[in-house]
Amino acid sequence: MDIKNNTALIEALLLEELPDCDEASDAGVSDDEVENVQLPSPRGFDEIFERAIEDVLAEVPPSSPSNEDVLEYPINQVPTSSLPAPSVQPDLPSANNSSHRTNQRLPEPNRKWKKRDLSTSLPEYIADTGVVDDWFAHCTTPTDIFLVLIDDIVDNIVYQSNLYATQKSKVLNLKKEELLTFIGINFFMGYNTRPAWRDHYSSAPDLNNALICKTLPRDRFAIILSHLHCNDSSKMPSGCKDKLYKIRPMIDALNKKFEMVYHGTRELSVDESMIKFKGRSVLKQYLPMKPIKRGYKLWCLADQRGYIKKFQIYQGKDEELNTKFTGYGLGEKVVLELTEQDWSKGKVVYFDNFFTSVALLEKLKTENTYACGTIRSNRKGLPGNMLADSQLKRGDSDHRFSNLDIGYWKWKDNKMVHLVSNFHGNEEATVSRKEKNGTKSAITCPIAVKDYNMYMGGVDTADRLRALYCIDRKSPKWWHRLFWGLLDIVFVNAYVIHGLIMEQTTVKDFRRSVTQGLMTMKDASQKRKTSTDNTAKGGPSKRRKSDYSTIKDVRLGNRGIHWPTFVENRGRCEVCSLKKIQSKPHSKCSHCNVFFVCKRKEKLFY
Repeated sequence: MDIKNNTALIEALLLEELPDCDEASDAGVSDDEVENVQLPSPRGFDEIFERAIEDVLAEVPPSSPSNEDVLEYPINQVPTSSLPAPSVQPDLPSANNSSHRTNQRLPEPNRKWKKRDLSTSLPEYIADTGVVDDWFAHCTTPTDIFLVLIDDIVDNIVYQSNLYATQKSKVLNLKKEELLTFIGINFFMGYNTRPAWRDHYSSAPDLNNALICKTLPRDRFAIILSHLHCNDSSKMPSGCKDKLYKIRPMIDALNKKFEMVYHGTRELSVDESMIKFKGRSVLKQYLPMKPIKRGYKLWCLADQRGYIKKFQIYQGKDEELNTKFTGYGLGEKVVLELTEQDWSKGKVVYFDNFFTSVALLEKLKTENTYACGTIRSNRKGLPGNMLADSQLKRGDSDHRFSNLDIGYWKWKDNKMVHLVSNFHGNEEATVSRKEKNGTKSAITCPIAVKDYNMYMGGVDTADRLRALYCIDRKSPKWWHRLFWGLLDIVFVNAYVIHGLIMEQTTVKDFRRSVTQGLMTMKDASQKRKTSTDNTAKGGPSKRRKSDYSTIKDVRLGNRGIHWPTFVENRGRCEVCSLKKIQSKPHSKCSHCNVFFVCKRKEKLFY
């Protein structure tokens, strides 16, 4: 449209509102004579129009105009004073305002990476890092510690197994003590292996295991194994997408108990773990670079000691891990879901390049959670003005810090290492490396690299402990492998707790103690009640636990029937041997199978 015509149109619309444009008044002009009216020049009208706009704006308070209102007028005629001043929004929400927490992916901030000096920012950690004492105050044996962690799921398994047998028109009549004995036998089969579990009940002398045959008959073992159940399949909702429905109560109960009974160290690590399985299952994964290449994949959060605080079983790329964390990738969702319970506690989380992204570190920083991890060089948001690989020699590094204090390091070892952190500074440290000739040399590295190597191995420690004497048995039911694998995780956590509240022992000795303690649970309801009047007058003497041939869980665990029996042959009394007294009685304990002096008005049990 012509500018002159546009100006004339605006003038014609505003003639009644604007002051007189010339000396002649338009009061006497008729409608027929409108087109003959002499209008002022466009320039003169611009001046009048600007004055009119200024008068109107002086009376109306300024507001935020919409895009449509602004674009109706020529841009050179809109007074700049009427536009609101642009407000500067922070790139990230404040970590101290938890009411504004959002689980959606944060918008990409305007990151500016610069090479500058920055000190490590990590406040002192004053929270407790041990166990919750109320849960283990009554524990005197390794079996007691194990029962604290597993007690909740045992009751549910007993109920669901009996229910499943009833639905199949069978009678199982499983009791809690019998199930614990069944679990103890399976632990025993872990370090006393046979090609198949039935071989333990074989009549062949090279396969038969007398202890298992005495503890639980073969047919009863087979019935319990075939009716083992964790959830009611008849109540599975239609269209259920949870592929782990059969063991979901066990997973949830263990995660809840692991968090309740143990605080954990400040340094945590997130990594993947595997439970070996070679059968057919939609959950089976293949990881050629792992020691266990085929099996079920777990996402684990572990502390520095190897305690698994929380875990998730990977159900495939189509699983709905946690719908409230929208906009994040798989690795980011895993870290957020596993660490959410530890937010705002000042914890430090380490993870590898599968999980790491710049946006994840920014999110954790807003939640007062420190994080560090290796990162892939092609991740989104990393600076592009780093030194080239060819410019770095072994031990050299280059770094950048963003305007949000996220650090990025590029360090040359045998290969190039890329690392990010939301709390480390650009301090340097040294690490020891083994050369080709067998000698060790110290090379310079960023402090973030040294801390990562020191604290990242929590899940690997748990895997190493779990791999020792684990329950390794094939089963036609796909979820049995997961069931035994989760029990091995319970064992590892119990072993870590035992080392904190009792003496440190080997994995083999601890597993033997728990196994024999559980295998005597079947007779717990039939144990003989003894009177407290038979206790000795003096207090218990201090003894080394290794002085007795029978472990403490069997002797003092209040399990089994400790009847004195009399035999023809003689043997040395265990208590008298410690006191250096010569005695060879005929009496022995029927449960512990050791000799002891049995006299009136004296302590019968050692």
